[in-house]
Amino acid sequence: MLRRALIALVAIALLVAGAAFLAFNYLDVAVKWAFEHYGPDVTGVAVKVREVQISARNGRGSVRSLELGNPSGFSPAQALRFGEIRLAIDPSTVAQPVVVIHEISVQDASILYERGSSATNLETIQKNIAAYAKRASTDDAKSGAAGKPQKRRFIVERLTLRGVKVTMTNPALAGQGISFDLPDIALHDVGRRQGGLTASELADVVASALMQRIAQKVLGSMELLRKGGIEGAIDALKGIFR
Repeated sequence: MLRRALIALVAIALLVAGAAFLAFNYLDVAVKWAFEHYGPDVTGVAVKVREVQISARNGRGSVRSLELGNPSGFSPAQALRFGEIRLAIDPSTVAQPVVVIHEISVQDASILYERGSSATNLETIQKNIAAYAKRASTDDAKSGAAGKPQKRRFIVERLTLRGVKVTMTNPALAGQGISFDLPDIALHDVGRRQGGLTASELADVVASALMQRIAQKVLGSMELLRKGGIEGAIDALKGIFR
């Protein structure tokens, strides 16, 4: 379940990043407004961005403090927070079927996995996104049948995630939670062999890398399992690695 939720959350981050660069001819304030206006339609939760800076001249930009809130019925904390996303896109490929992104650098990301009475916060957000994606897919299929352009594909020459912190909590942990830092993740030439990946395929690659690091960190550390008691930790991990 966490894998699917991470895919959905990473997809949102990529869509936000992509939207910024596809709209880099617009004013920064307009891009920021678009994030906060359309983000809730996709995720079903509040989306906030502190600052957006985009350069139309060299295709470089950054999105600072991108936050996704928690769904109704969960704690008021953010489900996902990106401290900063730095991007460098090849401006000459923006209008092409395959967009080349020289670099995506995610700094200081925080992921909260919170289990409620009947579902998790990430599962709830994932369902919201899945419903939106289904509607979008239907619209895309209609566009394809009408001969309109299909989904854009991406090649990312370098993708890094630094300072990722994961917190898992549920009633068994009495609100204490298990928090840990992940080692830096670096991926190179993502999508080049395939001639480009769609946003969801690219998100799957990133989510897989995150899942591997989370599994290695949690299952390989007795110190983490001792936090809140081994039984509580195991209960918190139930259903995560489905």
